[in-house]
Amino acid sequence: MSDSSHETPPPEFDFDNGAPTSVAEAESDTSSPPDRIVRRGGTFESFRHRGYLLFWSGALVSNVGTWMQAAVIGLIAYGFRRSDADLALVTFAAQIPNLFLALPGGVLADRLDKRKLIIWAQVLLMIQAIAFGTLYVMGYLSASTPVSSLVLVSALGLFAGVMTALSFPAWQAMIPDLVPREDLLNAIALNSAQFQSARMLGGAAALGVVYIAGQVAGIADVFWINAISFLFVIAALWAIRTSPHMPAKRVVREREGAWKSLKEGVQYAATHRLIGIVILSTLIMTLVGMPYVFLLPSVADKVLGYHTKEQYTNIYTILFTANGLGALVGALTVASLPHWVRRERLMRWTILATAVVLVAFAFTPWLWLSVALSALAGACVLTTNSLANTSVQANVPHHLRGRVMSVYIMCFLGVMPLSAAAFGPLAEIFGPSVAIAAGAAVLLAWALFLIARPSLLTKDAEA
Repeated sequence: MSDSSHETPPPEFDFDNGAPTSVAEAESDTSSPPDRIVRRGGTFESFRHRGYLLFWSGALVSNVGTWMQAAVIGLIAYGFRRSDADLALVTFAAQIPNLFLALPGGVLADRLDKRKLIIWAQVLLMIQAIAFGTLYVMGYLSASTPVSSLVLVSALGLFAGVMTALSFPAWQAMIPDLVPREDLLNAIALNSAQFQSARMLGGAAALGVVYIAGQVAGIADVFWINAISFLFVIAALWAIRTSPHMPAKRVVREREGAWKSLKEGVQYAATHRLIGIVILSTLIMTLVGMPYVFLLPSVADKVLGYHTKEQYTNIYTILFTANGLGALVGALTVASLPHWVRRERLMRWTILATAVVLVAFAFTPWLWLSVALSALAGACVLTTNSLANTSVQANVPHHLRGRVMSVYIMCFLGVMPLSAAAFGPLAEIFGPSVAIAAGAAVLLAWALFLIARPSLLTKDAEA
């Protein structure tokens, strides 16, 4: 095996100016703006590039529609039989493609026209939204036919998951083509902020539409709005025909196999304690700390006592929006930390805070406190993941960063459907409070272990 540290970097990435060194690294920057961007002060500098501004604006509108649809799909699925297992199944179907199709999606991004790939994916996702709306209006997604309705929702969710998994690498790989290298970090930071803002706005917008238009009409309107939102990003991508920053000619290099790259990333994480612990902490957080998100409809019904469909619909969307707002605040908090703060050393405390907040959230019977705790949970979870993200990138050598970040991404996104598969049935049997608290207990134990062994989250040379 050749010494990869002496490889010549691809021409489209610049190691010297701190730009991401691979598509995998760029994909990892989905949680918070890098600290160097905040310190430099040019928060919106990438907007001066027409192609990027179109790309960013279209993505924001589309993602707001997507988060609106995600909010009401949870309500629809829960309304079939008020089953936590049904929620878990829908979540599992929509997210499981991330576990298997992330690497094939990267291959497509490298070998096909990224712009056309994204446009076709958006067209198919628009058709999926129209299908959802049509089936809902025609009564095929209702409690009167719970099994067939659940199959339809899961199938459409799986389809959307496949399209998203295959096109997501192309989304991230487009950014270096739209801005010069000196603005690349800023462009990634703004893309991260766009995603978190869309999550918050989508939940609030879904609540507003359902409240104004009514229960049935409002949910149907959300699907139509989401379908229309895809037209904005399709139009934006269509307008971005060329960019002066797109490389005129790529140098063809021998590619490593996906398995070999992943294997080397795993080996590095296994032999470097700090990186391994940070990635393991991310996996534990995703597995046991994040199930509360898909269980929010059940919390509104079974924990807070809002039993009618109209009641738990409104409460769920409030909790969902508060959680998104907290996540956005968490992302901006990490981005605002001074450069000298060691992110990995803060992780043990944010994991501890997440566990404590989730225990309180699981058993709180008061709405106002649940809303506040939902926001705090979103902030704690996102802060922890942001700290992990930046810690890995700051401590991994450039020539291995993409491979190690591939492991990080799989532990973050790929574990989510497994979490849903485990905690859905647990909540169905014992209730959402017990399920959320059980996950928080595991998280608490891990946090206390890290606090008792502080050397685990320090560099090997410092131990």
